[in-house]
Amino acid sequence: MAKKSNLIKLGDAIDQLFKNEKLDVKISQFTVKNSWTDIAGSVIAKNTSEIYFNNKTIFVGLSSAALKHELSFRKEELLNNINTFVGYKLVDTIVIK
Repeated sequence: MAKKSNLIKLGDAIDQLFKNEKLDVKISQFTVKNSWTDIAGSVIAKNTSEIYFNNKTIFVGLSSAALKHELSFRKEELLNNINTFVGYKLVDTIVIK
């Protein structure tokens, strides 16, 4: 009977660590914040005062009332842009503040 090896690939071990510690989600959230101009566009990014996450919800603070109103109609588009950018469903809900 052959002895079963306990060796695993380094890449698999790192992937497992990321999933166990939810680092993949944190890295994706960080990436969204740093790439906000590419995701939302320069006008929205220029008027964004804050971005933060709570579970699968992203909170976006805007300094322009007119832009808040416009973005309320484009939530689905922005949601799709975020999830497409990171390559999986990071965010379910967007809250405009």
